Amino acid sequence: MKNMLWKKCAVLAIAMMMLFTIGSGVSAQAAQKVKVDFVEMNRTTFRQFTLSNGIPVYIKENKANKVRNISFVLRGGSLTIPQEKAGWPLLAFKTAARASVNYPYAVVTDLLDETSSSISASATFEYTALSLNVLDKYFVKLLPVWADMVTQPAFAKSDFDQAKSEVELNIQSKDQNPWAKTNLLTNQKFFEGHPYAANPDGTEGSIGKARLDSIKAWYTENLSADRAFIVAVGDFSNEALETELEKTFASIPNLRLGPVPKATDFAKTAQGRLYTEEDEQSRGVVYMRGDFTAPSPDSSDYFPTSLAMKLFSDLLFTIVRDQYGAVYTPGSYIRSFGANYGSITIYKTSATEKIKSYIDEAAEVMAEGRCVSVDPSRPGEESKFMKISDALEAYKQMFKNEYFNAVRTNSAMAGMMIRSVVNRGDPADWIMDVQRIQAVTPGQISEAFSRYVLDGGFIWVALGDPGLLGKLNPADFTRLGK
Repeated sequence: MKNMLWKKCAVLAIAMMMLFTIGSGVSAQAAQKVKVDFVEMNRTTFRQFTLSNGIPVYIKENKANKVRNISFVLRGGSLTIPQEKAGWPLLAFKTAARASVNYPYAVVTDLLDETSSSISASATFEYTALSLNVLDKYFVKLLPVWADMVTQPAFAKSDFDQAKSEVELNIQSKDQNPWAKTNLLTNQKFFEGHPYAANPDGTEGSIGKARLDSIKAWYTENLSADRAFIVAVGDFSNEALETELEKTFASIPNLRLGPVPKATDFAKTAQGRLYTEEDEQSRGVVYMRGDFTAPSPDSSDYFPTSLAMKLFSDLLFTIVRDQYGAVYTPGSYIRSFGANYGSITIYKTSATEKIKSYIDEAAEVMAEGRCVSVDPSRPGEESKFMKISDALEAYKQMFKNEYFNAVRTNSAMAGMMIRSVVNRGDPADWIMDVQRIQAVTPGQISEAFSRYVLDGGFIWVALGDPGLLGKLNPADFTRLGK
């Protein structure tokens, strides 16, 4: 594991130097200049205008490829819908994505096939989106189709039935997959009493009772200019794009629904709790996930906690998997939602009697201010675990490389912009993250790990072989660490 991690660190560090031109051979002053230049260079590529009905349009110019991505985003998601209607926004958008008043389904499929383009719907806790991904030479042909789907969806019975069937099949497939089922059960326990309890993907109950008329009514009642925005990434003519979008999206009424309610932070539990679920299909294995309250992306603790979980994930791999052979794949991370949370994941273990003690051992190493060594040539224990302060720069390079994978495709970059608008109100704010990551100190990482992880209070769910579940001691899960 030591050699593998060192090679991984070296490769990713080189990749980051290529992307940001920052490396150990560059002076601190020069590195700072490059980081500033990266921000300034990218900030000038952002444009913005507002349609006559108030819908803002955010553009990022990218001439590096021939692909154009454009997304219509409707704020709300789980924050504006009751649990009994969970998944309705996704179902509505999936139905809309099949056909419009002026473009029947057969015409749409022919156009998408001949142009190798895609129109897709997606949903999260905080928004729903309809996105077009297309080569620039076909953009003029596909833009009216995508726009008509948003502004004049056909909502034909056949399209609704097919979209509903696809959503239901996705829900059923998760129920049949033990790891997906573990994640669903963890969400149910952790989200209890919170708006996120309305699963964006829907449930069998909420989707089962959806009818075409009710989905059409939801769409009409929620499609409002004051809750919408558009994000576009590619080589666009701003004037031409503004003209075309004004022709179509300016027809969306402003229903004055008002701002979407802000997601309330998850409450910390006084002590951890363990829930178990027997699964007869999981013979000889157990799946586990433990969730904790994490800082939101607009918090100064966000990147210290993100980095802390990156370091802790490698400790789990080294100790729980490599040293004890007690798990197939462990991990830890936090997400990027307005009400945020993180997870420790244990994918397939049969060592349920000892698994928590191994997790605690990794947590103790982290609590002592040490992490997996990035320099196996160091003497003694330092070749295995080294001070966070000595390894942090290498980990920052790895983390930045993984974090900024989004710049590699226009669709992923659009996703980064959407999250940036939702979380911070600025589509370009994410380009500042390279500086925020670089500014994290060892002390901040230790403090974040202590505050959110060691003192966090976890909700644990374990699903699997009944006999192995019986070896888990609930008392072991009341806290993390020894």
